[in-house]
Amino acid sequence: MIRKYDFDNLFVFDLANNHQGSVEHGLNIIKQVGAVARKHGIRGVFKFQFRQLDTFIHPKHKEGSDNKHIPRFLSTRLGEKQFRTLFDAVRGQGLMTMCTPFDEESVEIIESMGFDMIKIASCSAQDWPLLERVSQSNLPIIVSTGGLPTSKIDSVSSFFDHRGSDFAIMHCVSIYPTPPESCHLNQIDKLKERFPEKVIGWSTHEKPEEMAPIQIAYAKGARIFERHVGVSTGTIQLNTYSSTPEQIDDWIQSWKLAVTLCGASERQSSTIETDSINSLRRGIFARRALQKGQIVSPEDVYFAMPYIERQLSSGQWASGITLEVDLKVNEPL
Repeated sequence: MIRKYDFDNLFVFDLANNHQGSVEHGLNIIKQVGAVARKHGIRGVFKFQFRQLDTFIHPKHKEGSDNKHIPRFLSTRLGEKQFRTLFDAVRGQGLMTMCTPFDEESVEIIESMGFDMIKIASCSAQDWPLLERVSQSNLPIIVSTGGLPTSKIDSVSSFFDHRGSDFAIMHCVSIYPTPPESCHLNQIDKLKERFPEKVIGWSTHEKPEEMAPIQIAYAKGARIFERHVGVSTGTIQLNTYSSTPEQIDDWIQSWKLAVTLCGASERQSSTIETDSINSLRRGIFARRALQKGQIVSPEDVYFAMPYIERQLSSGQWASGITLEVDLKVNEPL
């Protein structure tokens, strides 16, 4: 392993194409989401997507393609200099930077720009030429597993392990938006069991007003959380799986509530809880007058509430207790 990166409690904000090909609009998204991240004091990561469209798209599909993605990629195209402006704005907001490359040339640009992390999209998790190039970057990697059966998740994990890459694994459902019945959050349990040394995350595409999935994901052990982000304007309408800054605020607050509800792995009782239990606990009391040195039998005592501080409780009863003092009827042991 080249190095051990701390993937715990990362919040990934995927800009994707929601910049709409406008640097100004992208800067506005970064500014607003950055304010939310600072408000909550989280480890925020802004994620870009790089495609070198001149070579990424087949020549016959650069015009009039029936592939639904290609027109959007072309219409929202930004150059490296424009992405650099957005990159610098993310750093200016105190957030980390991540990028999803969809071709080998993009990895080189990611390296030259100085990104903190690389994200592998679900559609690229079996793209071996791309993964080989990513493994050479020596950057921390997060791998999404949308649509992959266990055998293929094993193969990509083994691939990066054998190359000494530092990586985390994201449970992901590549349905946009993801309906509740397709979230399959039990997959987080399976991934944690299968890859116990890896940090497991939840890359989410459910409707942005749904807050239960992040809470359940955290409770199941997910420690990286990813959402698409954007800002609506008079002319720009967000897709159904991207969150506004206000919805991200609610999303992070829901995560914080889940953290509070789950608490520590090793629970410590509070004074309030102990007092509450003691108020209902039964103590041990003398049924008859008893003498110092006497061995107490069940017939000598009875159990009743309220429990008196420092007396023996019913849970501490055992035959053979020897008295160290005389006791009158109804006095506590």
